[in-house]
Amino acid sequence: MADLLNRSYKNDVAKKYTILYVDDEEVNLRVFNRNFNKFYNVITAIDAFEAQNLLASNSVDLIMTDQCMPRMNGSELLMKIVPQYPDIIRMIMTGFSDEQDISDVKEKVGLHKFLKKPWDPTRLKTEFDEALEKRAQALQKKKQVKAASEKKSKPVPQEEVDLLESTMSLVEGDSKQLKAEINDLVKDAKSKRSEFMDSGINYLLNLKDSMLPMQQEIKLFTDDAFIIYDKNIVNKNGYWFGEVDDRVVIASYHSNTHVRESLSLNSFVSAMLNEIVYKEHCTETDEIIKNLSHKVLTRFVGKNKENTCPLEIAVLVYDKNTDKVAHSGAHHDLFFLNENNEFKVLMGNQEVMVPGKTIEYDINVIGAGDANALYMVPFNVIEETNDKKEDTEALKMLLGEVYKLPFGMQSKMFKDYGYSSVIGLKF
Repeated sequence: MADLLNRSYKNDVAKKYTILYVDDEEVNLRVFNRNFNKFYNVITAIDAFEAQNLLASNSVDLIMTDQCMPRMNGSELLMKIVPQYPDIIRMIMTGFSDEQDISDVKEKVGLHKFLKKPWDPTRLKTEFDEALEKRAQALQKKKQVKAASEKKSKPVPQEEVDLLESTMSLVEGDSKQLKAEINDLVKDAKSKRSEFMDSGINYLLNLKDSMLPMQQEIKLFTDDAFIIYDKNIVNKNGYWFGEVDDRVVIASYHSNTHVRESLSLNSFVSAMLNEIVYKEHCTETDEIIKNLSHKVLTRFVGKNKENTCPLEIAVLVYDKNTDKVAHSGAHHDLFFLNENNEFKVLMGNQEVMVPGKTIEYDINVIGAGDANALYMVPFNVIEETNDKKEDTEALKMLLGEVYKLPFGMQSKMFKDYGYSSVIGLKF
């Protein structure tokens, strides 16, 4: 009989997921915990600040927060945590029914669900289970995609491929086994980035990366921004930003030459943009590119005239006084979503910058309010992520999916799709 009395009415449910509930009324926290702690690991917070502390010390799968709270409301909390926890399921509970308020919050934080009080425990559990299951499937798919991408080979510097191919040509008459081994090595080198880079390449790579501005500091000059820059590969792209005379200058560039020269040139470009903008106070988009071209010719190329050093570059200048954005580009366009979230392109000159070649660069100007967001995506990056095709349709489709999301989540999606260099901006 004692065993019968001690036996639970139902077996305990395995608690796979953790839910954080945030509400400034303690009675609501107790009621929520009593209803759901038999199904999930439930943790509760009395305000947004305690919620952030709990998130830092717990692995949370889903957060549900009351909208109307003192000091920081629910939507403000979600906007603050989403960049750091982009995979967390986000739900807001409110007693208000204002449709405009609901629409604004959804657009700002990309909610999974907006629920109205009072909540029904059975219906709410169904909402939780469906959202958690979808999240688990999405995370599993992402894990599989990541594992598959890690197996993909990465390109190796052409010099190493050439060396292997020349070695192959020397073994005529040697054993078939030796030829086969070297042939396999050549094939592997063409499809796989070498695990070893000589000290010279490493030095140039470190120098180039050290010249880049700190990515997070771009937010000091904009309403919101992100920079994607993959340092795990020999990235021939670069970026620069700064501000002078109430003008924010942002550049994105790609040196279209062999590895060693590209790394050296990118370091030089970073240094020269500092000089052009800060020392010479040059903030006109076309003049910056022409000035840079002259400096590359006279101070980088020098007497080595056969070295053309082609550079693809876009320069954007935001004038805080006029609230206008200007753009010039050398085979590097500027993509943006207008106020109606329609995909638009500011076309730069469709030829690269070649030092010594006289080019008049077009200047595109739009009002900052005419663009919900601007994106600087080099053409070589578009090619690399789109089967070697310089086709903006893939980028257009991606922006059509992510434009409603906060910038932190947009950045993550660009990375997941394999983009190695992107600048996202809001003014």
